[in-house]
Amino acid sequence: YFLPQPPCELASTQKYEFENLLAATPPGGWIDYRLEAPKWQFLSYLCQSKELVLHGSQNQTIGEVEPRQALDVRAFSAQKAIYATTDGIWVMYFAIVDRENFQLSLFNSCLHVRLSPEQVLGPLYFFSITQSARAQNPWRAGAIYILPREHFTQEAPQQMMGAEITFPHWVSALPAKPVARLLVQPRDFPFLAQVHGHNDEKLAQMAAANPNGFPWPDALET
Repeated sequence: YFLPQPPCELASTQKYEFENLLAATPPGGWIDYRLEAPKWQFLSYLCQSKELVLHGSQNQTIGEVEPRQALDVRAFSAQKAIYATTDGIWVMYFAIVDRENFQLSLFNSCLHVRLSPEQVLGPLYFFSITQSARAQNPWRAGAIYILPREHFTQEAPQQMMGAEITFPHWVSALPAKPVARLLVQPRDFPFLAQVHGHNDEKLAQMAAANPNGFPWPDALET
């Protein structure tokens, strides 16, 4: 059920283009993206090379990103906070799902698995939305807000079956002004065709009965 990241080996010329593009963007402004490289590579590069995080939203008019109360079964994901990531693919999922015009729930993950100091798998992805909404293609353009990493805290690693699981998942209880912002379309999300659909009621029941059963495949309807 987990999807591996597409190949991403950046040439020095691409890194140079990424740096120039960010430098040419006015503070807090929209990035005029015309490069051949996928947008997710640009976003991931920024977070790998600078102290930045990414926040995806359908709202394209945010001047300052503010903490909001989240609802989730996991304590880390149920805080009043800004939720952000350092992964350029994961963030797009939150930006392109149309939660204004469709009733749906999100079910997703992005993680790295450290089997030993030398062996790390990932990033690995899983994406799902409510099947009744998925059947109607609830995708539209959204915004990625590039934020300073100051005041953000990463989710703590977890131990599972002898491996260390880490998540590019960050939160902050303080408002943050964007360094820059990027418009993304559904076609920019590389796993659009691999998004699962789930039954909300079944998923809730299975998660309650077996909290460690992720991704609860019997609740998936694809």
